[in-house]
Amino acid sequence: MDACYNEPRRLAERRLAFNVDELKKAAAKSVDRPTSDVKSFRKIAEGGFNRVFEISMKDGSSILARLPYPSTLPRRLAIASEVATLAFVRAHGIPTPRVLGYSIDDNAVGAEYILMEKLPGRPIGDAWFDLSEQERLKVLLQLVELETKLFNIEIPASGSIYYARDLSPGTPKIDVPGSDDGLCIGPYAALRWWFGEHGELDIDRGPHDDPCLVLQAPANKELAWIRAYGRPRFPVERAYRETFNYNKQDPEEHAKSLVDYIRLAPHLVPACSKLNLPILRHPDLQPNNIFVSEDFTITGLIDWQHSIVLPTFLAAGMPNLFQNYDDEKSMSFVPPRLPDDFESMDEDERARERERFRRRHIHFFYLGFTQRINGPHWHALEQDTGLLTRRIFNDASSPWEGLNTPLQMDIVRVSKNWSKIARANPDGTIPACPIVLTDQEAQERAALEESLREVDFELERINGILGIASDGWTSNESFESAKERARLIREEGLSAVSDEPWLREMTERHWPFDDSNEDE
Repeated sequence: MDACYNEPRRLAERRLAFNVDELKKAAAKSVDRPTSDVKSFRKIAEGGFNRVFEISMKDGSSILARLPYPSTLPRRLAIASEVATLAFVRAHGIPTPRVLGYSIDDNAVGAEYILMEKLPGRPIGDAWFDLSEQERLKVLLQLVELETKLFNIEIPASGSIYYARDLSPGTPKIDVPGSDDGLCIGPYAALRWWFGEHGELDIDRGPHDDPCLVLQAPANKELAWIRAYGRPRFPVERAYRETFNYNKQDPEEHAKSLVDYIRLAPHLVPACSKLNLPILRHPDLQPNNIFVSEDFTITGLIDWQHSIVLPTFLAAGMPNLFQNYDDEKSMSFVPPRLPDDFESMDEDERARERERFRRRHIHFFYLGFTQRINGPHWHALEQDTGLLTRRIFNDASSPWEGLNTPLQMDIVRVSKNWSKIARANPDGTIPACPIVLTDQEAQERAALEESLREVDFELERINGILGIASDGWTSNESFESAKERARLIREEGLSAVSDEPWLREMTERHWPFDDSNEDE
């Protein structure tokens, strides 16, 4: 895959020098074979954080070697946590690759690595979008059954899973009861805790056995980062900059919202103790991470890097692959059906309706299977304000990149839904919301959010024309044509503001699809 913009920087982030012969030697040793038994070595995949190689042996067996890019954070902990997480979930009946060996310290290979067995089957990949209804249902049911196993595992705290031996002395940890191999809950391994300068902060990264601390700690992390490194900057999404009249955004505005969130956080903890139980979910449940056999029996789930344990009310929610929350009929939990006049539609209309039906079908049956067999998850999904609580937690947790609006709007929605969110006092009264916003403040934030939503819609439309993903990635085959289409759209955009010199200058400087200074 190639990037449409800032490609040199993306490639530099992924450039990794390592000793191939030493990696072959480590792989052979992991299965008690001499290096001379290695038949071939080839790259088979490049993901967002890792490069994967297949090391084939003369007897026909294979070993997979997974090496993180230099930009993958946290360096040691990402590998250490994934190794321990794979062992943990395998022990509880989740099909995952068996780890054959790993290294998180200086070694002859010259890089951290995981060696693992090759799973049978193949990733669903793009075939997911072409499955029949029955094939989709078979995969969905199995996934919900696997998630049910995860929801039934007792875990003592929120954080990430490690072998205690892989944590530095003095690192906070909580032992996993009944673990014979020294598993424990340690610091969060999610990227947002270590992104950029965040890794240099001396902060509380868990583990936490108090759900209120789970809610507050990520916002405290962001406050510490703003105090140490915050400076005015443009929104990282360049298409948003016109909405803000090309003015840099003040990190102190975001800091104020983080303080407001921290004051709200104790009230976001559910009264029901079951909703506070720590739960581990797969961090990226998407087609390329789901392996199936020819008859669509799931043979394994891969890529558990950056996994974290969170209280059930925060861990709950539909995977992005399955949710269709933007659709009114999906939100009403109505069984999907094609329109009565489907057969009389033209080909393009039928294609749109089939895709709409596919998304509704997946959303409905994921929820239906969850309701039927995964009681703890369904209970969390049933909470009226669950989506809002998870959204404000995620927005308060995310590294600040020049955009204050999402968290500010979350605070508006929490204040408007306060009577549903706040725990009642012993006398039955509802405590006052600690954050008071005027109607004018709420309306200004809502108007700004609507403007950004319109930008998102236009970006999605243009990305579709260009044939690129939201982060600018496209296939090697489409790279040159995407760049040419982007050039033509740029010319049209600049010509539309040719009569306004300042606006043309700003539009040219901040054009969304050009290379740019990502640190400005």
